[in-house]
Amino acid sequence: MKIDLKKLREMHPELPGDVAVAMLVCAALALQRNGHATGAGVSLQLERDVSQGSLSWTHADMATIELHDHNRITEDGAEAVTLAVMHRHLEWRVVRRMQREEYAYWLLERTAERCRETAALEVSGVDRGSIASRLTQKLAQVAKSIDVDQKWAGVVGFERPIAAIESKKRGKHAK
Repeated sequence: MKIDLKKLREMHPELPGDVAVAMLVCAALALQRNGHATGAGVSLQLERDVSQGSLSWTHADMATIELHDHNRITEDGAEAVTLAVMHRHLEWRVVRRMQREEYAYWLLERTAERCRETAALEVSGVDRGSIASRLTQKLAQVAKSIDVDQKWAGVVGFERPIAAIESKKRGKHAK
């Protein structure tokens, strides 16, 4: 499965352009600072299904990395990857950014069998190391969201590219 981050705005037309650009730059910086080039392989863990894919993006100027906050690169980059995977695999689209007291980053929607569904999506990134404990934390956080049909958490690891996305209704976690 190919994930083209350059198409993030096409996937999520309600995502403000400046927000999308910032997330895409951060995704590129997070991947490149870990030694990856566009076309890098990515492990995709969507619920119980594990597959391999590739990530493509527009090259970022690494000379500017010191102008960015290290953690924002990781978190915003993870948002770009997670939103792309949520759309590519599950056809979710951004409605709006959720507020802190809503326990998730994004409100998403999709139409399934002529019915509109909504989902809360919490996202996090890990620059180096395992994503398993972070996914557990984010699932617990998004479980507190209300007034949505589904609750999802996504965690992206950049050292060895991995995107794990899981709904709260499931119990299996990423490694």
